[in-house]
Amino acid sequence: MYIKIKTIIFCLLAIHSLLAQKAKIEPLPQQPYDKYEIKNPKDTLTFYLSVATSKEKLPLVVYIQGSGMSSQFAVRNDKIIPTNGHMTWFDAGQEKCKILIVEKPGVKYLQQGESENFDKKFSLESWSNTIVSAVNYVIKNENIDSRKILIAGHSEGGIVASRVANLMKGTVTNVAILAGEGPSQLYSLYKFAEDGTFFNTKEHNMPTSEQRIDYVKNEWNSIQSDPNNTLKKFWGFTYLRWSSMLKTSVIDELENYNGKILLLQGTADKAVYPESATIAYTTLLSKGKNISLELIKNADHSFTISDQPKIDGWKMVIEKTLQWFKQ
Repeated sequence: MYIKIKTIIFCLLAIHSLLAQKAKIEPLPQQPYDKYEIKNPKDTLTFYLSVATSKEKLPLVVYIQGSGMSSQFAVRNDKIIPTNGHMTWFDAGQEKCKILIVEKPGVKYLQQGESENFDKKFSLESWSNTIVSAVNYVIKNENIDSRKILIAGHSEGGIVASRVANLMKGTVTNVAILAGEGPSQLYSLYKFAEDGTFFNTKEHNMPTSEQRIDYVKNEWNSIQSDPNNTLKKFWGFTYLRWSSMLKTSVIDELENYNGKILLLQGTADKAVYPESATIAYTTLLSKGKNISLELIKNADHSFTISDQPKIDGWKMVIEKTLQWFKQ
């Protein structure tokens, strides 16, 4: 108990110290964002807040991208371009809200690809705490209507958005999960291994569902036996990342959250098992949560709709989310 209290006090002091610092702010070249940097002894907190002409306080939308280890921006042909799908959020929310995006722990501005720094620092806990710090800073120091704050996460960002909402449940009013699981991601791994979507390759050489399911179970057992290891990897990510993400779920994290929840899920998703959204919806609904579910027929993981190629599915679900947020 004493150690737990010391840990809580340390975290509170760290947050207070961070909020007391002033960020280095500069306009982002060729992009409608200001870049914020706050240096601390272990890392640099880097995040970006969209620019608006309105002088009124605007609601805040925090977009959390899916898995990966690259910056929110990249250089292509000597030009800075946005990555991870956040520009659609800006386009849809212009002058109606502020968009906040955050660099993952261990990732620097414009950094692309794998890095030892990312592997050492990235976990559900570190990523969620990084976002909480950025949100708290923006609320305190910028012209934000703190009565309306949306945390939206896509794919891996779903569990992260849920953890942030759990940590900030007195502050966050809305949570949107876009193709972001429901039960632990272990459920999707199991189901896709079973039906052959995952691990049914020449490389893995596992033609039967039993072999593939055993492989998933054995890998998870290995991860659990060494959960903090940042050198051993499964599917390109460290044991630390997998152990922190898979031991909890969207359902677990939102069980104590009492704001509004929106789940959006494509029925043709081959990265997240579509049924997981329905499981999350019914489970949280049974606990009295203010939750809505929308299944996008024939949409894949990025909400591209196979039988309606003229529709920009990614833009559509973002517009749906922002319309729900406004209500």
